[in-house]
Amino acid sequence: MKLTVVVLALLPLAYSRCMFDEDGWLCNVTNDVCKKNAGSIYSPRYHGCSYGCHKGFCASGCQGWCKLTDYVPHGCCGKCAEWCYLEGEADSNEKVPCTSHDECTPYRNNGCAGACSA
Repeated sequence: MKLTVVVLALLPLAYSRCMFDEDGWLCNVTNDVCKKNAGSIYSPRYHGCSYGCHKGFCASGCQGWCKLTDYVPHGCCGKCAEWCYLEGEADSNEKVPCTSHDECTPYRNNGCAGACSA
């Protein structure tokens, strides 16, 4: 019985929606848009979007086609492995150059510079 309780207590820590963690990407657990829309069900590790440097530009997990099959509050990410390049300035559609994942932290809550793709 005690083992079951321990396993169930650790399950949320082990299961993350940040899909690209294994690639060294970081997990955005501070997304205010997601927090607002998810309300009382908000969980930083469950709803967080992965972000990092991909092929020289900042990128993030996103909800494109997957939002048709995977309910996730607006601004949050789900179990689908879709991503996009992040834009630097609002509505600029210009990608942010980078050489490391950490350089993308200031842009992690920005919109996509183009389409969200698998």
